[in-house]
Amino acid sequence: MNRIGQSMGMLTRQADQAAALGSIRAGVLNAQASLLIALDDRSSGVLSRASVLLGNFNDQVSEYEHPMNSEGASMAALAAGNPEMAQSCGSHCHVGPSLTALEENRVAFTEAAQGYIPRAATEPVSLPAARSRLDQVANGVLEATDGLAKEERASLERVQAQLTAIQSSTQTLMLTSAVAAALLGLLLAITITRSITVPLANLVSISDKISTGELDTPVPVAAQDEIGELAESMERMRISIKALIERMRSRSGG
Repeated sequence: MNRIGQSMGMLTRQADQAAALGSIRAGVLNAQASLLIALDDRSSGVLSRASVLLGNFNDQVSEYEHPMNSEGASMAALAAGNPEMAQSCGSHCHVGPSLTALEENRVAFTEAAQGYIPRAATEPVSLPAARSRLDQVANGVLEATDGLAKEERASLERVQAQLTAIQSSTQTLMLTSAVAAALLGLLLAITITRSITVPLANLVSISDKISTGELDTPVPVAAQDEIGELAESMERMRISIKALIERMRSRSGG
């Protein structure tokens, strides 16, 4: 159950991280488009909006990176003693090259944008050059998110495979337990049946001997239950019949 809980927790985190990656992609594209409009318009309101969208983009990246770093450290420690989890947790257990690339391109995009905004407020900016530079750093962000998305998908596939294996082993265990329980029940039924039929068969055999006059064999009392009580009763009957016959013989001889 602990393995299932760990795997389900990782699936939940991966779903959250995948959604966060989508927000980052949308954020950098929105910030880039807004900035290009602001560089062309150069009004304070449009420039201010571009700054806000740039801040939103940085917040989105930060929200993605911080859980990855903090959760990655704790999950890496946990995975150190669990080889299966270490294979499944993927980028969650370490800061990989894609995450490093995301941070580097975030910084590059932010620095480029922050360099253009103050200039646009005081002087015209070459839009082709700005577009080329922003395309370059924005594409770097997008490529980094693509790499992270691939890592997430690969990790997700490993976790799903692990869950499938756990499900299969659980089903096998349940089937084995059911078969074992059925066999145990059958064995108990046979044992209980024999504990009743064998003593009864012995009593029937002894009863047949008594009916033919064989009175020297004692009736064994093997248990303190109803069958044992029946055996005791038959033993008393055997003793009584034997004593009666001996008295009759004694009188006949006298």
